[in-house]
Amino acid sequence: MKSLYAILAAALVLSVSFAVKVPLPVEHHPELDHNPDESSHRDYVRLLVEQKGLVMFVPSPGRKPLPASVTETMQAREGMTELPKGALDRSETHQPPLYYFLAALVFAITGGGSLLALRLVALPFQLATVWVAWKMGRDLFPNRAELAPALAAFVAFLPTQAQLGGAISNDAPTHFFCALIVWRLARFFAPHIAPPHRAYAWGEGALLGLFFGLGLLTKLTVLQLYPVLFVSCVLALKAKRITFADTIGVFGAAVLVGLALAAPWLVRNQMLYGDFLAQTIYKATGPNFSPSEISQMSGWTATDYLRNAGLRSFISFWCFLDPQLPTVPLARFIGSPVLLLLALGLALVPLFGLYKASKEKSIESVFGFAALVPLCLVPFFTKFLYEVFQAQGRYFLPSLLAVALVGVGGFAVLLKNSKAAFIPSALLLLLSVWQLVGGGYAAVR
Repeated sequence: MKSLYAILAAALVLSVSFAVKVPLPVEHHPELDHNPDESSHRDYVRLLVEQKGLVMFVPSPGRKPLPASVTETMQAREGMTELPKGALDRSETHQPPLYYFLAALVFAITGGGSLLALRLVALPFQLATVWVAWKMGRDLFPNRAELAPALAAFVAFLPTQAQLGGAISNDAPTHFFCALIVWRLARFFAPHIAPPHRAYAWGEGALLGLFFGLGLLTKLTVLQLYPVLFVSCVLALKAKRITFADTIGVFGAAVLVGLALAAPWLVRNQMLYGDFLAQTIYKATGPNFSPSEISQMSGWTATDYLRNAGLRSFISFWCFLDPQLPTVPLARFIGSPVLLLLALGLALVPLFGLYKASKEKSIESVFGFAALVPLCLVPFFTKFLYEVFQAQGRYFLPSLLAVALVGVGGFAVLLKNSKAAFIPSALLLLLSVWQLVGGGYAAVR
C-alpha cells in the first residue's frame, strides 16, 4: 500500500502542477486554449448555473449548416438559431451532463471566480483511475507484486492523462469509468479468478452496465467499449472460461443496464437533434474541417493527410500536444523528434516483447486481451478522421489501462526482469516533467 500512496501523491502533484502551469482559458478567445476545448467546457458549466438547467446547442456564427428540423427546434426552444456576438459558447452543450453537474456545483460554491477550482474537478477522477490501475494489477497478478505499482505509475505519469486530470474537461471522468470496464473484463482471462457463473454472471453484467451507464452519462464515446465487451465475451467463451448461457447473462445485463441509465440523455438527443448520438450537430460544434478542406488549405494529398493525422494521433497519445498547433510545417505539427522516438520505443518495445513471449508460449492470455482493446477503437477513430480532422491521441485513452498493461508487461517479459516493468512509467514521468518545465506545450507556440 505504501507504493500506492506514493504514486497517488505523485499523481496529485503532477496534475495540480499542470492545472497551475498551463495558462488558463481567456474569455472569448478559444484560440488561446492550451487544453482541448477548455473555454467551451467552462462556458457549458456557466450556462448550467446561470440558466439553472440544461441548455440546447446553438452554433456560433459561421458554422456548418444544420438540418431544418434542428434549427426549427432551436428557434422554438432558445429563440435563436445562431449565437449573438459575445454570448457564452455552446459547442459542448451536446455532451452528457454528469461531469458538468459536478463542475457546476464547484462553480456555484466558489462564486464562479476560480477557473483553477474548475480545473481541479477532474483531479479526483484521475486519482481514482490510478487506484483502479493498481487494483487491477493486484487482482490479475497476485504473485507479481511489481505490476500493480507499475500500472498505477503508468496511468499517473502519462503526460496526456496527467494534464487532462488538471483541466476543465470531461475526459478524466470518462477514462475512469472506462478503466473500471477494462479491469472487470480483464478478469475474464485471469486463470485464478472464477469466471462469472449463473446469478453471478447477471450480477457481473449489471456491474459492467452500471459503469457503462455512468460512463455514457459522462461522454458518449464510452459506447466504443461495447465492441470490447462483445470480443471479450466471445474470447472467454472460446477459451471455455464461461458458458454460452452465462455469456448471454453478462453481455445482456451490461447492455441493458448501461443503455437504460443513459436512456434519458439519448432520448433528449433524439428529441432535440434528430438522432440519439447528436452526430447531426457535431460538425457545427466547432471549426471541424473535413479531409478535403484540410487538403485545400494545406496542399496535402490523401497520403499526406493519413500520414500526418496518424503521426499526430500517435504522438499526442504519449505526450500532450497543444491543440492549437498548426497543421504545417510537419516538424512543428508533431513536435520534437525526441517525442517520436520515445513514443515509438514505448509502443513497439513491449509489443515485440509480448510477440516473442507468444512465440515461446509463455504469455498470459490477459495480455492478449489487453492488446485487442485499443484495436477495437481503431475503426471508430478511422471513421472520425475520414469525416473531420481531429488527430488527437486522447481519443484512445478509453483503452488506457489496456495500453498500460501491454506496456509494463511487454518490457518485463522482453528484458526478463521484474523491475523493467517500471521503465515505461519512468520515461513517461520524464516526458511530463519536460512538458512542465517549458519544453512542451508552451515552447511550440
